Amino acid sequence: MPVDSIRRTIDRDLDPGTVVLTVPHQIHVQKSHPADYGRCLPHVAAILAYPLFIGDDFKNDGIELIARVSAIGSPMLVAVKIDLTEKGTYEVSSFYPISEKKIQNRLDKGFLKPAQNR
Repeated sequence: MPVDSIRRTIDRDLDPGTVVLTVPHQIHVQKSHPADYGRCLPHVAAILAYPLFIGDDFKNDGIELIARVSAIGSPMLVAVKIDLTEKGTYEVSSFYPISEKKIQNRLDKGFLKPAQNR
C-alpha cells in the first residue's frame, strides 16, 4: 500500500500493510464487471504501486487509486478498504475501468487528487 503517497495526497494516515485480493472480492468483481475482470486483473498491482490519482471514498470507508492503463485503453480504478484485517492486510474491494469524464468530475469535486508520489 502506498501509504506515504496517500498521506501526502489526501492526508489519510494509514499503517503500512500489504494489499491482498481475496477470493470473495474476486468473485464480486467477476459478477459486477464480468467483461472487464480478465483484462483489468493483470494491472491491479501496478495501480496500487503507482497511482496517478488518489481519492477518498467516504461512502465505503476506502480509498480509490486510479491510473491510465494503455493495455485496456482506459483509466482503471482500484478500490481498497482502509481498515486493516486481523492479519494486518488491506483488501482490494473492487476494480474496473473508469472514464476520463468521471475522473475529471471527481477532481472538480475534490474527491480525487493527483497522487503525490514523491
